[in-house]
Amino acid sequence: MPRRTLARSLPFFFALLPACSGSTSSTPATDAAPDTAPTSDATSTDVAADLGVTDAPVVSDAPWTDGGALDGSADAVADASTDRGTADAGAACVLTRALVTTSDYTVGGFAVGPLGPVPALTVSGMMSPDQDHAPVQSGCVVYNLLRGDDALAVLDTANLPSAARTIPLRVASDAGADAAAMRYAVNPYDVLTLDVDRALVVQYQLPRIAVVDPTRGGAAAVTGSVDLSPLRETADTDGAPEAMAIRRAGAYVFVGLQNLLAYTPVTNGTVAVLSASDLSIVDADRATAGPQAIRLGGRNPVSRVTTPAGTSLVVAEAGVVAFSPPQALDGRIERIDAATLQITGTPVTETALGGDVGDVVMFDEHHGWALVSRLAVGDAGLPDSRIVSFDLVDGSVGATPIATGDALAGLARDPNGNVWVLDRSSATPGVRVLRPDGSALTTMTLATGRPPTGVAFVP
Repeated sequence: MPRRTLARSLPFFFALLPACSGSTSSTPATDAAPDTAPTSDATSTDVAADLGVTDAPVVSDAPWTDGGALDGSADAVADASTDRGTADAGAACVLTRALVTTSDYTVGGFAVGPLGPVPALTVSGMMSPDQDHAPVQSGCVVYNLLRGDDALAVLDTANLPSAARTIPLRVASDAGADAAAMRYAVNPYDVLTLDVDRALVVQYQLPRIAVVDPTRGGAAAVTGSVDLSPLRETADTDGAPEAMAIRRAGAYVFVGLQNLLAYTPVTNGTVAVLSASDLSIVDADRATAGPQAIRLGGRNPVSRVTTPAGTSLVVAEAGVVAFSPPQALDGRIERIDAATLQITGTPVTETALGGDVGDVVMFDEHHGWALVSRLAVGDAGLPDSRIVSFDLVDGSVGATPIATGDALAGLARDPNGNVWVLDRSSATPGVRVLRPDGSALTTMTLATGRPPTGVAFVP
């Protein structure tokens, strides 16, 4: 079984993406401006060789810029996963549509439609090459992550959801190996566009990030990599830190690391920090020898977004998720200052949330909504999902849920400020759209055909 994560919530685990979680630790010490350390791919060859990857590329070119967008002003509002309300890398485009990916565990599909004033979706007749797939919009480029196929599709925005080109991410493989056995050798989990011809692809199964040129197709589009092995946790002995999300805020690129071993978190989650100008590792704790990532207060980060002002990152850490023993509400939501690299404010605990945290969206620097799941008592163990509001200033949670359901699987805040809720209920799979005040913008669930697996807001 491929190693994957519960990127959204418990119902989504049973759909496509397993995960794990759990505990607390200290935050990095406050210090002066962080140092940077150059990276290479020398120490990632152990895992690469195990997977048949023999010629892993190395980032060896000189530091680069993208026409002035790296000063933290033009793109202060960074790439925010499901919170992609603005474009990255200073790109100028207007996001007017939603692209929803769907899957029934066998076939992957799509639904596309306008954001408003009345949101709507039309189910596409086009199938995805891989049923385990998810959409990402970054820098006005629209991608389809083909996780099992270990590839990245760049979509044609003029003819969604058609692919303009595909970038295979396996650098090399054993030609005699069974094709099915080679699935998830890379497992692309997120992508961030830094410039028109440079994007970073998180590779969940490997200790490195792929550098690709989205204007090109084929193997030649993979132009380098960034080695994450200097940030490997000692207890995580499988060779990969389980990188699950990538965001940019100002001059830094942030990569969430789950640090799992056999699906179980063996230590606190961490966040790798890279310089957006040259992709070198930024030392987040100069008081400790060697390059250090930001150390989170909890385990198993499963969701991360930037705040609308782009000054903070908010991380949801699931701890031990509901389907894994021991049953414990040990996760949290916490905020990282994107300039100082310090955890700030008061964490919101899973005890306060009333369940295992999955996805989050933010409305300002400290107010947001969280998707939480629990196993409903007396309901044959079926998951009970709810959306609750929270405040990262005092760690408080709203007394009344914003919405409830049996299989809510993800949240996404669109450019208009409305929140799209993925619903994987078997009877009525689709998307609900809620206003920021919690009222329903759609009178009924927007049908997606197959259950939704992700949503991106696109030109």
